[in-house]
Amino acid sequence: MQRYIVSQLDGNTFVVIDQKEQREVCVCGNYEDWEDAKERAEKIAELLNASDLI
Repeated sequence: MQRYIVSQLDGNTFVVIDQKEQREVCVCGNYEDWEDAKERAEKIAELLNASDLI
């Protein structure tokens, strides 16, 4: 099981959640010219999961 997951808060906001500590780690939102919040949140979760394996 991955420690860090991404959850969608609303249509434009994604949250990286630490499942072990049961808390939000990061919130990413879409903006007028930047609609990549989901990709950013997934990348952050991926990097955190990779560092958790070390």
